[in-house]
Amino acid sequence: MAEKTLPEHELRRLRNVSLRMLERIKVGARGITQALVDNIHEKWKLDEVVKLKFEEPLSQNMKRTHEILETLCRKQGNGKTMLSCPHFALGKNRELQGLAKAMVKLLEKSAIAKIAIKRGVQNTCNERMAEELKRLTGGTLLSRNKDFIVFYRGNDFLPPVVVESLKERKKLRDHQQDEEERVRQMAPAFIHSKSQACIDQLVAGTLAETMAATARWGNQPSTVDVEKMMKDSTLARHVSISRNLERKLALAKGNLKKAEKAIAKVQQNLDPSDLPNDLETITDEERFLFRKMGLRMEPFLLLGRRGLYSGTIENMHLHWKFRELVKIIVKGKSFEHVKQIAISLEAESGGVLVSIDKTLKGYAIIVYRGKNYQSPLKIRPQNLLTRRQALARSIELQRREALRHHILDLQERIGLLKSELEESRNGKMVDNEETLPLTTDNSFSDDEATEDDSEEESLAMYDSGDEGNAHEELKQVQ
Repeated sequence: MAEKTLPEHELRRLRNVSLRMLERIKVGARGITQALVDNIHEKWKLDEVVKLKFEEPLSQNMKRTHEILETLCRKQGNGKTMLSCPHFALGKNRELQGLAKAMVKLLEKSAIAKIAIKRGVQNTCNERMAEELKRLTGGTLLSRNKDFIVFYRGNDFLPPVVVESLKERKKLRDHQQDEEERVRQMAPAFIHSKSQACIDQLVAGTLAETMAATARWGNQPSTVDVEKMMKDSTLARHVSISRNLERKLALAKGNLKKAEKAIAKVQQNLDPSDLPNDLETITDEERFLFRKMGLRMEPFLLLGRRGLYSGTIENMHLHWKFRELVKIIVKGKSFEHVKQIAISLEAESGGVLVSIDKTLKGYAIIVYRGKNYQSPLKIRPQNLLTRRQALARSIELQRREALRHHILDLQERIGLLKSELEESRNGKMVDNEETLPLTTDNSFSDDEATEDDSEEESLAMYDSGDEGNAHEELKQVQ
């Protein structure tokens, strides 16, 4: 315990103090007793270290003696008392019930029981004796040798009187639970018999029963009244759905205006370049060779959801430092859109567009750097959008496209619903089972307004801040 709790320098100091001590406490054949523990605590009041000298039989197993003494001194320090041990004499391996009963009585008063083993008895084994006593008493074995066996009653020891009291309590509780279960099982049969008795008392056809039924249900509506109520209910439901759809349409149009305003705000930072008049040209043979080389290139740039922005041009110039061609992969776009992107790449980078090809990975754009290429001082152009601004533009474009589809869908539903209302008012019944699921389908939730309240804050976030790393990683495809 000292090695686990004390630092090394403090442990070394205490060992040096003990080596210089002349006074020591001798522990003889009586072993570790309460008097010894009390004497150690008295010494601790004056000195921080106590030195002990053990004689046989404890000196034969000093490790176990050390553990017992440390445990008892720590328990004494925590305020727990230990009574002195009366000894028992033991001379056989089995049938120790009488000794175990006497030990249990002793352990009610004392925390430790010490058993002396008779010497010279044939066919005895202290290990078997300790196992048998541990099984009968439930105590904890502290030490065992050829002379003594020491048991500790344990922290969870309960006297037999307390154990019997707990058993009686458990038996009483089980009896009460059985009674409650029996009453619970009898309850359904009792309720059924009472309800059957009430039913038997009723007499059909009496004046009281007729008056009670009339007062409760009244006159039943006719078929015409039922049809009128169904028609009124259908009209009211259609009017409610129509108002809900019109409210959603107005909300979607407002969100569409916000999206267009956000796109316009982002596009303010975009100033695209035009194609130069003195654009370098290449021959058909060179174009064929460059196209073949570019399609075989493994490194490429992936143009994602942000589209063309300043980082794309920067990565093209980084590619051109090591090779003449750069391959850009564009996914999920039409050929016309890819052609516009290729022309923009040619204009912003100053290179020469070689070809646009359809591959398994998407559209591949091959751009040649030119024969007289020189890397510009600023490889990242200032007239294009930053990475954050490009992401904001992509989000707003996607939002605008979704809102346009949503508005068209709502207008179609409102028109269908109005035609159904006209048919219902003209006397034609509309099948509710087929109409209502079509008109009540909601693609957008009612939380659109609350979600779009933070658009200005997000755009401010995209407009502010730096670009992070100066160069993006070049994606390599093996």
